[in-house]
Amino acid sequence: MINSLESSLERSSRMEWWKDAKFGMFIHWGVYSVLGKGEWVMYASKIPVQEYESVAAKFDPHQFNAKEWVACAKRAGMKYIVITAKHHDGFAMYHSHSDPFNIVDASAFGRDPLKELSEACREEGIVLCFYYSHVIDWHHPHALHDTYNNLWDFELEKKAFFSYWNNKAKGQIRELLTEYGPVGLLWFDTSGGLSRKESEAIVNMIRELQPNCLINSRVSHWPDFGDYQSKGDNEIPMNGEETREWETPMTLNQSWGYSMKDQVWKSTASLIRKLVHIVSKGGNLLLNVGPTDTGVIPVNSIDRLEEIGAWLDRNGEAVYGTSASPFPYEFEWGAITVKKKTIFLHVYHSEWPIEGLVLNGLKSKVNRAFVLSDQTRHPLVVKQHFYPETDQHVMRVELPELTSEQYVSVIALDVEGEIQVDSSFIQQAKGSVKLDLVLSDITEGDEMNVARWTFKVAGSGVFEVELINFVRTGTDWAKEYDHEVIIQAADQRLATIPKEDLIVIESISCQHPYTEIRSTLGRIVIDTPGSYELMLSSKHVKPKAKGPEIWQAAAVKLRSVRLIQL
Repeated sequence: MINSLESSLERSSRMEWWKDAKFGMFIHWGVYSVLGKGEWVMYASKIPVQEYESVAAKFDPHQFNAKEWVACAKRAGMKYIVITAKHHDGFAMYHSHSDPFNIVDASAFGRDPLKELSEACREEGIVLCFYYSHVIDWHHPHALHDTYNNLWDFELEKKAFFSYWNNKAKGQIRELLTEYGPVGLLWFDTSGGLSRKESEAIVNMIRELQPNCLINSRVSHWPDFGDYQSKGDNEIPMNGEETREWETPMTLNQSWGYSMKDQVWKSTASLIRKLVHIVSKGGNLLLNVGPTDTGVIPVNSIDRLEEIGAWLDRNGEAVYGTSASPFPYEFEWGAITVKKKTIFLHVYHSEWPIEGLVLNGLKSKVNRAFVLSDQTRHPLVVKQHFYPETDQHVMRVELPELTSEQYVSVIALDVEGEIQVDSSFIQQAKGSVKLDLVLSDITEGDEMNVARWTFKVAGSGVFEVELINFVRTGTDWAKEYDHEVIIQAADQRLATIPKEDLIVIESISCQHPYTEIRSTLGRIVIDTPGSYELMLSSKHVKPKAKGPEIWQAAAVKLRSVRLIQL
């Protein structure tokens, strides 16, 4: 929990390195890699403890090389590493004295990889952090979660949680904080059922042992715990959704632990776009690798990480130590980050505007524009205009046909004075207006809730109204949208049952196990430039959860309304 007695200066100082880092490596590695079916295999297959112990005994990652792993992270441009010290299977990936089920005492390997990683990280200037499953433990007879327990070996009625909690869980957390040097972050997971009292106790213990160690929000299912918000697995929030610092944990494929069958890999272009998209919203990306049982990071992971690192070598100035975009919405052509008096436009090559890049709403004067990776800093032509009759600021940057950069090119804008923008919902390139649900005013009703936005248009015309949803795999769309969605704007009313009109295969914000679905609701006519109110009524209009949200709980997540000028 954020301690009210703690000074904001103390917390700010503790968070500084992490806020500047932006990009870290997540490592899911353990006994489960021997079976090659992901980190939940013990639970999914109901593997008895005795049988799982025999698998652990054969675990021998003889090809593990801590220096190679750390060097891989460094070449990728990652500033910190979070590795599973203990996952839900209860197997400690270090030499634990609190429980013999660990890699030194219970496997053929007999070495402490976390000790070797701590030394390699210190040598390379990488911050070492530990993942620790503090509530779920399928190996221990007394571990007790509110949902995911080992009930094939142990009886629920005989579980004595504090036997596990006070001895194994607290004991191992103490070991991690006292035997491996400075720890940048303890990354907890799945705390269902943990009381507020015990949540506070574990936070206080960490603060006493290592005051500068960060704690993620998953340390507790109670609100406002931890230094920052861990988003759901593979979740990228909407603009303005989080009021404090946040991080997206993301897979390179669709699995966390090593999976022999999972060969659904994200492309390098997609990963770089997602990285800059997350940073543009003020977040960090924690990108996962799942090493094999022999201790090798899969080549498909390494290849992509090397390519990301090469891009960051040329464009890292626009990522590390930057702040979020001052605009409250996403852009079709890319993303925006800022640093002091420089605005960085991350332009996706798939959306390269050969006619020039148009940005509406920038009030600051641009003194210079150039391609960041261009060592000559050759100036680009910039034209700016203000139209008082529509209160519209328009900037156009003339771009080369395509830069020598790969995937995403960064255009740097040095501005005069403080950065000033029109932060209202306005038309951007191609005449579209995007309205995210989290930035609406929501009124709750008996059957349907109503979301309201105010937006501005610079010209009259016909606008197509599009609804954007994230839909979980296996969802019955017709069951979820069994009602008319109502749009009201400019004295017009649309009432439509949404259909799955467009499935977005390469979505910037939407991740597995969700898919972005776009539905056309109809058209409205706006005769006069100016400000208008739009109202959206639907059962799926929901206010932000007051407590921690389980990201994969809802079958459908209504995200946005988009107006597209035809």
